Formats: sequence, C-alpha cells, structure tokens
Amino acid sequence: MTVAVPSAPISEPLVSLSDLDEYRVGLAHRLGGDWDEDKWTGFRTRFGVYGQKQAGVQMVRIKIPGGVLERNWLTTLAEFNRRFCQGDAHITTRQDIQAYFVPLERTAEALEFLYSNGMTTREACGNTFRNITACALSGNCPREHVDAGKVAQQLATAWIRQPLVQNMPRKVKAAVSGCATDCAGVGFHDLGLVAVEKGGKKGFRVFVGGGLGSQPQPATEVLTFVTEEQLPTVMETLARIHQRYSDRVNRNQARIKFVVKRFGPEKFTALFQEEFERLLALPQRPWEKLVWRQPGEAAVERTPMGVVEQHDGRYAVVGNPVLGNLSSDVLDRLAALTTEIGIDEVRVTRDQNLVIPDVSAEHLAHVVEVLKSLNIEVPSSAADSTDVVSCPGTTTCRIGITNSPGFAHAVLAEAATDATARGVSVRISGCQNSCGQHHIGDFGFHGLAKKIDGQPAPHYQIHIGGEARLGAAPQMAGISGPIIPAGLAPVALRLLRHAYAEGKLANETVRQWGERLGKDGINAVLAPLQSEENGRKFLDWGDQDEFKGAPALRGECAAPFASDDILANFADDALIQVDRWLLLGDGAQAAGVATQALAFGARRLLHLGNQMTTGEEEPDTLFAQAQALSLPNGAAAVVAFKDALAARERALAGGPVEPLREAAAVYLDSVRSVLSKGVVTADAAE
Repeated sequence: MTVAVPSAPISEPLVSLSDLDEYRVGLAHRLGGDWDEDKWTGFRTRFGVYGQKQAGVQMVRIKIPGGVLERNWLTTLAEFNRRFCQGDAHITTRQDIQAYFVPLERTAEALEFLYSNGMTTREACGNTFRNITACALSGNCPREHVDAGKVAQQLATAWIRQPLVQNMPRKVKAAVSGCATDCAGVGFHDLGLVAVEKGGKKGFRVFVGGGLGSQPQPATEVLTFVTEEQLPTVMETLARIHQRYSDRVNRNQARIKFVVKRFGPEKFTALFQEEFERLLALPQRPWEKLVWRQPGEAAVERTPMGVVEQHDGRYAVVGNPVLGNLSSDVLDRLAALTTEIGIDEVRVTRDQNLVIPDVSAEHLAHVVEVLKSLNIEVPSSAADSTDVVSCPGTTTCRIGITNSPGFAHAVLAEAATDATARGVSVRISGCQNSCGQHHIGDFGFHGLAKKIDGQPAPHYQIHIGGEARLGAAPQMAGISGPIIPAGLAPVALRLLRHAYAEGKLANETVRQWGERLGKDGINAVLAPLQSEENGRKFLDWGDQDEFKGAPALRGECAAPFASDDILANFADDALIQVDRWLLLGDGAQAAGVATQALAFGARRLLHLGNQMTTGEEEPDTLFAQAQALSLPNGAAAVVAFKDALAARERALAGGPVEPLREAAAVYLDSVRSVLSKGVVTADAAE
C-alpha cells in the first residue's frame, strides 16, 4: 500500500486530556498491585504527582510556564485547593504552584479538575524538561528585548509529551532572561537563554550546565547567538546530549553539569555546537514569531518589589505573599481584583512573589490597598522589603532535614522591628538540594544533620554573598560559612545582618564584606552563639520535639526510571526521526533510523525474556535473538516482525522507505501488546 509522507512536526498543546487517560491507567496499575514503587514513582512524577513525608497523600505540582498565570486560573486554583487539598497553595522558586495533602486515590480526579480548566501538571516533576522560568518583570520591564515569559510558554509546548524527554537521566531546569541584566538567573540552570541584539538581529545567547545543589556550578556559554526559531532545536540538542552522555547509574552525578565537567567547557561546547548544526538540517518544530522591542533604561532591582513603572507607562505592582503561600480565599479575591481592573493575567516569580501587571494609574492605589488587605506586602521599594524565600522543609518534604519555613517565619517577624532585616535577601533550604536557592542569597542557609555525642542534631550551613545573575557567575554561589545549630539560626542571621549593617564600607556588597572579613572574621561575628548552644543543640527552630535525625525516606527529585520505559521512548523517538528524514527525501537516513526503532523493540522483548542487552549489539544480532524467542499470545508480533524485516531488506536494496516506516510502527505496537501480557522465553528448540 502507499503510505503518505508524514507532515512536519507540530507543537503540542499545554493541556491534553489524553494525559488524564494515561494517568488513570497508571493509577489503576498501582492500586491493583501490578506496578512496584519504582515504576509507579517514575510514572506519576511525570504527571506532577509527588510523594510527601506524610503517608498516603501527595503534593500536586502545577506547571506555570514563565510564571504567567491566566486570570481564570486563579479561580481554578482556589477551587482545586478547597476541593482536594489542605492548607495553602504555594508559589515555588520554579514559578510553579504546589498544593498539598491530596489522597492518592483522588489524584486522578484532582488532575481531571485541573486539566478540564486549562491547567497542566504534565512534566512538572520527574526526569523531564521541568517548568521553564523567566524574569520577574517579563513583559513589563523597560529594559527587555522580548517578553521572556512568552518565550517560556512557547518552549513549554515545543517538547512536552515528546518521547525523547520523558525519561532523561535527570531533570533539566531552564530559564529565559529578556535582556543582559539576567533577572532570571540563567547561570544556575541546566539551560539558560538570554535575549540579545547582535549585528542588527534579535536572538539569544545560550548557556548550558549550570546548577545549584550540593555541587554548584555556573553555566557555560555554548552558543553566542541563535535566532528565536532555533530555540526548540537548542532544547533538542541538550536533550540528545543528555541522553547520550549522562550517567544513568549514579543519579547523583546525572545532571548535565556533570557532562560539562567531564568533557571540560571547551570540548563540551564543541560537542554541543556540532550536534546543534546536525539537528538544524532536519525539519524543525513550528515557532510563532515573537514581538521584540527596543529596550530602554530603568533602575534594576535584584528582587523587584513595590510599584514599578512599565515600558508602556502603566504599572506592575509586585507583592510579597508570606513565603509564597496563597489561601483559596486570597486566590478568589485576586481573581476578583483582576476582573475589576480588566487585566488578563498575573505573574508569579522565582522569589515567591506575585506581580499584578498592566495597572493603570487610576487603579494603582486600589490594587495596592487590596493586596495589603490580603496580607501581601507591597513595600515602597526593594530596599524596604523583607526578601525571604524558603522551601517547605520538614513540613511536607520527604527529604527535608530542617523546618525551613519555621526559621523563615522568625526572620519575617523580626523585620517588623529590625531595619537590618529589610533590603537583604535570605534564602533557606531544608536540605542540600537548594529548593530554597540558598546559594544565591545575601545570606543563605541549608539544613543538615550532625551528630553530637552520638546523637543527631539539626544544623544549618551558612552561605554568604551569593548572586544569581550572569555578571556575577564566577562567584554565583555564596561563600561557605560556619555550620550552626538550627535552633540558633535566627540569632545567627541577626548577628550577621547587624555586623554587615554596622561594618560595611561605602557601597560594599554582602559578598565583598564577607570576603573582607574572611573565615576568622565571620567566626568572630558569630562567637556569641557559643554561650547559647547547650539548650538548643537538639531542637530545630519552631519544633518542640527533639530531632530524630535525617529522614530515611528517599527523595523523588531524581525519580527512578524503568529501562523498558526508556527503550519504548527511544523507539517512538526513532519513528519521529524517520518522519523527519522522509520529509527531506533522504531514504538512506530514514531506513537507518527505522532500523534503530526495530532494534529498540527487539531489545524490549529480549529484556522481558531475561536476555539483557547493552545497546552495543549490532541490529542483525538483536533481530536474530528476538526471532528465537517464544512469544505467548504473540503471533501478531511474530508476523509484524517478519513484515518489518522484509520491508527493511527492500528499503536497504533501494526500495521505498515509507512501507518500512509503517511496518516498524506496527511492530512496535505489537511489542507493547506482548509486554502487557506476560513473559517471553527463549525457544526450547533452538
């Protein structure tokens, strides 16, 4: 039969109800006992369903690309939180929204509510392209070339659901900055994009391999200029290099920054550029043209706060909900406010703030009044703000060591009477993983457990003078300071703040002050802690019970993956690559990639029959081994395999490739059917 050449790749919608169907099937497998914990965890995290420290309930993470939150989503979030969750919704440092305590049995119902109202959780967690973040004032800032939030939104749909990125070795975090000021902090991301103008053309610089966590590393610039249409190819390049070279055995060494470290920045850059050029030769995903502006001058705040004049003469009002927490009632009131003043969206930031954009002068006072009535601080400026960010810590996190929100609330309480608590940034993480981004605060703290006389005690490692933006990338991570008991953390921070306020030189940053004091000077500032240690050693701040030690639960940031799922993804991706080569009319390349697709299918069956493969085998060897298998209920697969191999022979002999593509697709479908039914064995008559 004649097979039509496939059409060019298309972007996926952000929300698809097919995701819900897929999740329901997986949940049924788990509740029915068919799937073990590892398979289930790897599956559900791709749908934004994440385990809490509390048994039987889940955190649900909702993906908000670029932090752009549509007006009707505010009402959706309010009702979702009331109906399925407990406590407040939470703005994260990835510009997501998290909600808590959803019973496992209700997760499919919860996702249905979100998806039916235009919101998605797809790939908000797991080893995927996570939410793409953007500048706090994207779309509004006078300095920007382009709305970085819109860039993030378009990139979110470029690769969502694509098989290549469903089970990567580890997650990929990406950020977009609208200008060289880099308010998105691209330097600490796996992938960072900075809008620029070069030679009269508008485009982006590309940075790869940054990260925080236990081994912070600034990103490496791999491309000095790409056009906007090439951005999906940049993402594909990163994904393919990640899949090809990252460590699938040791997940603690599996982020893309370790590939950069292994090859070295120069060799990695050459590798990235070579793969990028190769992929540019293939048909690309569609791209909707961006709207670019000529940037102007404006004051730059590291954490914008208060009332900020936009490039169009209107205003953005930046408010600070306490630790990014929003109740259902507050969300409803915010929805009502946006309706009153006639705006279509709000934005959430990686500093856990809320931006009400496009406010006219006549509505300005009313917006500020409403936000303050909702306990959302609107300071006169960033210098007057209490800039405190915290992860959930031990309140809900499976691997949280310290009560980071408890510490953060103490800092906020002090700000009411202590002027030194304003105008400096404090970043708190309950463990080393930096969800509170402790490396990039003026003063950062990360929780850890330390034994004293054989008994576990909660502590914080102090970090001083971090900075996220590219201009400070060589010094991105703060200076490592002393480790102090968690129960004394508010006192330690107070001592540091006061010492900085009283002893800094003119225009001296926290970083410069810390470097000038050095290790001995910082220890001298904190010396008064020694007189208070004894009664606080085994108590975390905000807790009444003695510390039990670091949690034994396994975190899900590095969600496990099943090798069969990876092979299935690679097989499906290979079919997509066949389509791209066919569009170019290159039958030889298409036939070669179709052979790879068949090999991935054969490996799946061999693994089910306990004949493990490495991927180094020749395709013909795999095909011979797979043909020797006994396939219970697999007669259709046997026929499909023979048909596919025959079509391959014809294609390799110069015949048409389209029938091979169709036969490969039928074979891969039959492999899925066999794997859903049971075990295969080697032929006893071999």
